[in-house]
Amino acid sequence: MSAFLWSADEDLPDIVKNFTYSIDEDKELFYYDILGGIAHTLTLYRGGIITQDEAKAIIDGLYKLKEKKDIDFYKYEDVHTAVEIELTNLIGEPAKKLHTARSRNDQVALDERLYIRDKLREYLTLLREIIKAFVDLASISLDIVLPGFTHLQPAQPVLISHHLLAYVEMMKRDFSCFYSMYQRLNKCPLGSGALAGLDFPYDRFFISEILRFDGPTNNSMDTVSDRDYLLEYVFNMLITSIHMSKFGEEIVIWNNPLFGFVKISPGYTTGSSMMPQKRNPDIAELIRGSVGEYLGYLDTLVVMAKGLPLTYNRDLQIDKRVIFRASYSFIILLKVFKGLLENIEFDREKIRENLKDEFLLATDLADFLVNRGIPFRSAHHIVRNVVFYCQEQNRSFSQLSKDEWKRFHEEFLNLSEDFFSFENSVARRDTYGGTSKNQVEYQILLNRKWLEESQAQIEKIASISIEELFSSINL
Repeated sequence: MSAFLWSADEDLPDIVKNFTYSIDEDKELFYYDILGGIAHTLTLYRGGIITQDEAKAIIDGLYKLKEKKDIDFYKYEDVHTAVEIELTNLIGEPAKKLHTARSRNDQVALDERLYIRDKLREYLTLLREIIKAFVDLASISLDIVLPGFTHLQPAQPVLISHHLLAYVEMMKRDFSCFYSMYQRLNKCPLGSGALAGLDFPYDRFFISEILRFDGPTNNSMDTVSDRDYLLEYVFNMLITSIHMSKFGEEIVIWNNPLFGFVKISPGYTTGSSMMPQKRNPDIAELIRGSVGEYLGYLDTLVVMAKGLPLTYNRDLQIDKRVIFRASYSFIILLKVFKGLLENIEFDREKIRENLKDEFLLATDLADFLVNRGIPFRSAHHIVRNVVFYCQEQNRSFSQLSKDEWKRFHEEFLNLSEDFFSFENSVARRDTYGGTSKNQVEYQILLNRKWLEESQAQIEKIASISIEELFSSINL
């Protein structure tokens, strides 16, 4: 049989074959094409479109085909061609009825949705594990105060646990974005045909049910042209990689001996090819650089999808070239990020050494005056003058005498002896979501609860295997 079901006996030039064939990418859908084929065959039989014997032969053949290890995919135009021709070689004439009431247009849409649905479970599981690792690290770091930064300049003291929980919030949003796309993804496209629907008694609700979709898609023309779920899928990867890149950058900075806030296990650093004393934070740097990859993937999809007239256009074939590469690299990114997070240790002594600058408490001084009825803008100017004076005198706040304080404002005479404690500064930030120990401990408790609830969300993501579907068939 010809390896080109769709092109009949056309003798295409090799360069055209190389340009138009998608098998190099879409062979990744082989498993899902078989899964969809089994469900499709059951629906054909249910509608009386094929006989029981034909249905049994096709389903048994597809089940055997999934185990075939010697398929030469590269002689085929695409995965759909490969499945149908290989099935025909196995069972003969009944295989020719498999494509009844089906187009490659709705077939590939089904395969991609099944593939991404399974990937969502993987991503959500790994994101949850990353969030748990952040929460665990925050839980054992409640005694560490470090300088918080704006513009990479020392700003105010914060608990490092509070800093870590900021990433928890980012990753929870990433989790939410991937999870929320599930409800838009989990619609069954099969039965839409090439674009106009079918002239067969094909029960779209039945095939949706057995493949554990929430129902069929609503419009056949939209169905075969829709790639919004792929755009959303890669966009979510991009946003997640941005959050990971931020953390990677902070680890690179904190690992620099001039900071020395963090130590990285040898397995997550690499040596220099020339300088034997160096260990480089290469893993964190590669995480930092990952954003460009996913931005490129998203850009490719956006340009591919924009301006296409309804319905299917061959441009859409390019999506697979992007999706499988993005999916493969994203799994690695999530796993290596989790590994890095689990292989860092904070250097408490080094952090404390970097926490000697009492100017970090300038905002505390302004707030002190505001709490005694002085307008904030006036308080800001007063404290600014105190800072300038200390800088000129090369002294810190705690080294000023009462007479010097009184020169700036009499209210400063009411400063307590331990006002310039960094721990006390942190404790004063006791509003909801703030950096006080009370608030951070409460957020840790909330995040522990979220971890329990999120596991239940992951379990709601539908999935079905070939084995499950096959074992439920009674023909």
